[in-house]
Amino acid sequence: MIRVLAVVLAVLLTASLGITGAMAQMKTDPAQPKMEQKSDRMGQRVEGTVKSVRGNMVTLEDGTEISIPSSVKIAKDQLKPGAQISAEYEEKAGQKVAKSIQIKG
Repeated sequence: MIRVLAVVLAVLLTASLGITGAMAQMKTDPAQPKMEQKSDRMGQRVEGTVKSVRGNMVTLEDGTEISIPSSVKIAKDQLKPGAQISAEYEEKAGQKVAKSIQIKG
């Protein structure tokens, strides 16, 4: 009877360690897709000179492309090539989406 209990306990302990290890790997493996990802990088900033403006897409001289949703209020006549801007954005589906934009002097 004691042997049976020892074997059952050993099997449960081994299974528990296997599950814990698999869960730890899932949390640390960056290649694993995540259903919901909250990032410490939310609200990233970029500064630069506007190279071009097409519709709601702004391209900076360094090649950075920023999408400007209609919820972000900006004077479109001031947002033109050569303007210096500072933008706060977050990445959504691989695209930089502006949360705010300031045009510098």
